[in-house]
Amino acid sequence: MIKLEKIITEIWNDIDSWMNNDIRLISSEKSVVFNFAWELAKKYPKKIKFIDFETNLFNDFSDGKFLDLFIIFNDGTNDIKIGIEFKFPHKKARGSNQTVSRQKIINDIKRINWLVENGKIDLGCFLCITNETGYINPGNFRVAPEFITHQGKIYEQNEILPSNEFFIEEVIALNRIEFNWRYVELVNNKFRIDNDKKFSFLNPIFIKK
Repeated sequence: MIKLEKIITEIWNDIDSWMNNDIRLISSEKSVVFNFAWELAKKYPKKIKFIDFETNLFNDFSDGKFLDLFIIFNDGTNDIKIGIEFKFPHKKARGSNQTVSRQKIINDIKRINWLVENGKIDLGCFLCITNETGYINPGNFRVAPEFITHQGKIYEQNEILPSNEFFIEEVIALNRIEFNWRYVELVNNKFRIDNDKKFSFLNPIFIKK
């Protein structure tokens, strides 16, 4: 049986290399999704049974009905339904809206959990890239302080994930969720991204039963 977590991490590592070494210009979240799907299909053409963008898998869930990427992958024995959500908050001319994006990151993880729990997918994954240290460092947040994404943050298995009036669903974590950001170091009690890297990539967060 093919280890799907390993394959997804392999593709994620490719994108990491492209973006941090100026091999390929990827400037938007949609471009990240497309390049991930393209590379997966190119490397495993005989294993991909179906692939779709913006798939309607949610009847009624905060932040929309659509999943970023839906894949049916044959692992050599079974057809496995994979669902992936992506986030790419980053600084261009202005910074991203970190207050909103923090909440959406956690909500994406909740959405993946919900899909797995309800049998819509077999394996869920959350993938994120940023060049803003506000997502990587703890902070004294006045708005949505429980929606935390900083380096080393852990939501334990069976913990109820954060909710509020905008992201209302109460979802229990099926697995232990850890935020492990690449290429960061602690300097003067603050995490910063290594000088030779443009982006910090979050290690894939996998959800399954």
